[in-house]
Amino acid sequence: MKTIFNVIQKMLPPAAFAVKTALFVMLIITFVSCEKDADNFRHETRVTGKFSFLDILNARALIIGGEESSLKSDGSISVAPGSSLFKVTEDGVIQEIRYWQIDTIYVETEEGMDIEIDSVEMTTIIYPVHIFNVTDDYLIVSFNEEKEGDQHHPYEYDFLVRKSDGAVYEMPPGRRPVSYFSHYNRMFANEDVSSSIQSDQQGHIYFMGAGDIYKLNLMNPENLTLEQLTTGGHTGEGVSNYRVNADGHIIYNSAGISTERVTRIRYSNGGLAYPEKSIVPFWVGFDNNFYFSHTPPYSPGGSMMPVVERMKVENGQVTYQPAGIIDHPEAELTYLENSHVFKIRNHNKIVVMELNDHMGHAGKVVAEVYNNEGTVKTFLMSELGLTSVNIGISSDNYYYITGMDSNQPVILRVDPSVFPHNAGHLVPRGELDIYEMVVSADDHITFHALRMSDGKVIIGTISPDGTVNELDEIGTEIMQLARIR
Repeated sequence: MKTIFNVIQKMLPPAAFAVKTALFVMLIITFVSCEKDADNFRHETRVTGKFSFLDILNARALIIGGEESSLKSDGSISVAPGSSLFKVTEDGVIQEIRYWQIDTIYVETEEGMDIEIDSVEMTTIIYPVHIFNVTDDYLIVSFNEEKEGDQHHPYEYDFLVRKSDGAVYEMPPGRRPVSYFSHYNRMFANEDVSSSIQSDQQGHIYFMGAGDIYKLNLMNPENLTLEQLTTGGHTGEGVSNYRVNADGHIIYNSAGISTERVTRIRYSNGGLAYPEKSIVPFWVGFDNNFYFSHTPPYSPGGSMMPVVERMKVENGQVTYQPAGIIDHPEAELTYLENSHVFKIRNHNKIVVMELNDHMGHAGKVVAEVYNNEGTVKTFLMSELGLTSVNIGISSDNYYYITGMDSNQPVILRVDPSVFPHNAGHLVPRGELDIYEMVVSADDHITFHALRMSDGKVIIGTISPDGTVNELDEIGTEIMQLARIR
């Protein structure tokens, strides 16, 4: 008698067969059909499979591409049916990722039991809509499937994908992570929706979905459990942003259509408290404490520079300590909210750049708001050869900026190990106008850009040693570029 493993081994490539055990994680029995006549007997039981393996092996970045998309009023991109998923491999090759539903058919005949495999390609039926790089071990990929007669409310599928082997686990339905900004009042200009997914030191995943914060327990990936941590969706409030520290304590904002934004602390044991101070924007330092900034109101002779404070949560108690002042003339009456923030782990530094005031004029300042000295240091953006910031990202070693130097586009790698920080051009000034750029912790960059010399849109990579490699086009419009390693 053939076994199901033998059948799958013949059908699947070696990489897929290496995770064959994952193919059975999500199987569900759907129906039984029988055929019987005078000459033979055949009894079939079909077990319908869902996604069990996503071929992200040897991938550094993933791309969602398609022929049609539209820009929404909130700045997000609407992904259309027919979109495809691509990977950029370690050696710089772009490959389309295809995926299948693998059904198992148990066939009982007069001669005994046999097993058959029915593989149905789902690549053209179910299309990707978002990629979240969650942790070093997992990512979340969201898919839609058109619903007949209701094109505005497709079927939604969200999968947790293990990076090591591509094994896929279905997430509980109806709680898709936030993948657009309409209810996401980001605190910093360079935050994307991936920051709505965070984790604690136990590896639990937290995310915003359906107006609330949820905790995904990964102790047993084959039996994912989901806990709702807030109740904003029931009271008309929606969570707009949050931060969780390693201990599982959370600071979050919520607001409704007719209610102002409020900030709460949720302790890891479920208890709630209101902070005693205005703490927007806020972030988590490398010491596991929360930090926040505020600017004192105008008063004759008083300081009007942004203040940075530390908020420590311990044993159900909250204490506040001053961390410093962004004391620079260009920072007067400016705010950290909607500035750019960079966390550079290997140098134990957190940097903010391009502060804002109520008139929309940016404070052209770079400030270390967290460092080994425990002081706040500042210098001017112009010292980096920069007049405005477009994209800001960081690795564990550097932070990277695309923006303008006067009227020319630049791509800079900034070394924060010295002060003032030292910036170098990754490509010659004015050569590329970057649309999207992502970086890994170890400084491998993938970008999507307009090449100024001939007006062509290209995909490329930049290695840690600065080597630029322009890759083949995928032939479609790029809707999302996500670094996963």
